[in-house]
Amino acid sequence: MNIVDTNEEQLKTTRVDPEKLADKTAEKVVELLGKSSPVRRLRNSQLLSLILGAAGFSLFTIGVGKLFGDLSGWASLGIGLVMMAITGALLKNLER
Repeated sequence: MNIVDTNEEQLKTTRVDPEKLADKTAEKVVELLGKSSPVRRLRNSQLLSLILGAAGFSLFTIGVGKLFGDLSGWASLGIGLVMMAITGALLKNLER
């Protein structure tokens, strides 16, 4: 009688390369946001992408600093993460 470990099989089928997953997610965000002309102009401007990324990073670091002191730290942490994700998606498109 053969007993099959379903968890082992499930692990084999659900392994995902994190880099490929990040690339696919970035492509989907670019497709979703890239249809409007303001986003296309922003995507083509490295300076604006730099400013957006720097603002996102600063909000993220401020949020980490405020995380233990106040609940509003969660808000700036979340906004900073979203801004950095959008910047990453926009800069990913510049490599193409």
